[in-house]
Amino acid sequence: MTALRIELRRGPGLWSLPVLVVIGVFAARAELRTDTIWSYATGAATSAPMLMAPLAVGLAAWAGARSQRRGVRQAWLLAGREPAQAPLVEVGVLVVCAIAAYVTVVAATLLPTAVTATWGGPLWWWLIAAGAGLAAVVAIGYGVGVLAPGRLTPFAAAVVTYLATTWNLGQNGSWWHALFPVTVAKIFPFNAPHVQTMRGQVLWFAGLGLATLALVAVKVRSSARLMMPAAGASLALLAAGAAVVVNEGGRYVDLNRHIVWSCEGTTPQVCIHPAYANSLTAISQRAAAISDRLASTPFAIARVEQRPRGVGSRPTAGAIAYALDAPAADDYDRAGLDIAIAALGVRACGRGPVRDTDAHAMAQLLVAWVVGDERLFVPRSLEQRQVKSRFLAMGLKDQQRWLTVHAAAVRSCALSPQSVP
Repeated sequence: MTALRIELRRGPGLWSLPVLVVIGVFAARAELRTDTIWSYATGAATSAPMLMAPLAVGLAAWAGARSQRRGVRQAWLLAGREPAQAPLVEVGVLVVCAIAAYVTVVAATLLPTAVTATWGGPLWWWLIAAGAGLAAVVAIGYGVGVLAPGRLTPFAAAVVTYLATTWNLGQNGSWWHALFPVTVAKIFPFNAPHVQTMRGQVLWFAGLGLATLALVAVKVRSSARLMMPAAGASLALLAAGAAVVVNEGGRYVDLNRHIVWSCEGTTPQVCIHPAYANSLTAISQRAAAISDRLASTPFAIARVEQRPRGVGSRPTAGAIAYALDAPAADDYDRAGLDIAIAALGVRACGRGPVRDTDAHAMAQLLVAWVVGDERLFVPRSLEQRQVKSRFLAMGLKDQQRWLTVHAAAVRSCALSPQSVP
């Protein structure tokens, strides 16, 4: 207990805890766009080690190097028969304090979501894997300090941790990305975490930490009775964790596991994922306005469905799809654009050889009219400016009749400025 008291009183663990909490909360809140969605809040909490880890690693490396750097090993000498006892106490306090800071950050991030969320719950395995990764890098940082006790070692360890973490962000999608202790990801409510990968990560991170401690035991000339089981256990954990992660391809997400909706209305019926239930009114208002403009035309809409952006976005029969990333006014406006573009069927007008032609401009004008915001169409020529003025000057009934007559040309991206009287 003497070594533990010395470490708690003299070591950097306790005083670094509030600093890590402040940094972690800042990192999590910077990543979080809304408190109402569990998967977003969980992702923000798991991203906090991105900034927490460099500081925690630097402090751990400093703690590991201090006894050798200062030429005083009083804590190690107090260990009695087992030389590894004092280093294990030192790193144990650092790991516990780092995890305590992480748990505090998780609580501060998730508690507001617990009050406001309308669907789902915390993604526990994701949180556990991120915490295990933070514990592993702290242990590794301490081991680096013990094995290379130079004056610049703490600074170098912190910088390398940050740079390596930043580099790893660009490796998302590869299996080795998931083997890195600090990762950042985002899981949308339609999807689910790939739990098998995260369980493999926990094994891998535990093996990394234990392997580092085994090296520390070798450095302090611990007994083989301690080193051999630790080395064997670390190898087993590393092999098992790597096998699981590689077998799963490092996949973090299972796509389209929660294609569910809350719906309201009839003209049109508006469906939204229950995680965004608080946004149903805002989307319904935009969909209703679009429906009013397209009524009595071949483009009238009966049902709109929120769908995952990209893969899985094809709606059910008779419906059109829109994407919504967050419950915010800008995102609602983008969802309205999705509805208008899908209703008119002009998405292809912005691609290929049609892009930046008069036909593309006419499609943009129609989309701006349908969503009720003429500012969305900026004419690129005098002729386009005149067409915009003529079309918007028409009454609603005349606009609807014109749209009905030119429906085929709208869908085939064949409209010209001359088609507007």
